[in-house]
Amino acid sequence: MMHRPPAWALDGGERVSLEEFQRTFGEAWRRIGRRFLKVECWQSYQEADGVRSQEAFQKGDVDLARRLLEEEAKDDQPLYDEVKARGLEFTRVRLVTPPLTDYLRYEMINYEIRSRLGENVEFIVPPSPVEDYFDFLLFDADIALIHDYGDGPVGYQVGGWITRVPATLGALANIVDELRAEGTPVTEAEFSPDASGR
Repeated sequence: MMHRPPAWALDGGERVSLEEFQRTFGEAWRRIGRRFLKVECWQSYQEADGVRSQEAFQKGDVDLARRLLEEEAKDDQPLYDEVKARGLEFTRVRLVTPPLTDYLRYEMINYEIRSRLGENVEFIVPPSPVEDYFDFLLFDADIALIHDYGDGPVGYQVGGWITRVPATLGALANIVDELRAEGTPVTEAEFSPDASGR
């Protein structure tokens, strides 16, 4: 099974539906004081139905995908403005295993756009097989949301877990520290020439 959260990460946590996961995200975001970390591991995700930018990219229309991604990012501008106004650390730790999947070539366009808006994206080749890692969101040292993408070869979120267990929150923060210390950081420029779909 790919990217399944280990038992220690779920011990003492609460299993929630996708709707509850999203609602808890909003509540946790409003309470955040200093730092938001997002760890992404899957090399391919299936976005929610009807994401026009991904559909355009899959059909080979990279220019349309870029325009649509820019429109989607504009909808999130208030979030980036809030991050800046509140002085928050807002970092996406993106694990990659070259060569890039089609999905990651699509996402490279998105990362480029969102980096310009103020999101810090760190690309890291992990020290262990990428399948050993799992996706999570860490809000300060107060709460974490751990994604459940099921057992398929492509990540499609079906729910997740909420944890406030201090030892678990500390261990999740340590995963990020270890990835930064032991993984290999890479830049978008180090990927293949067509990595961003251009």
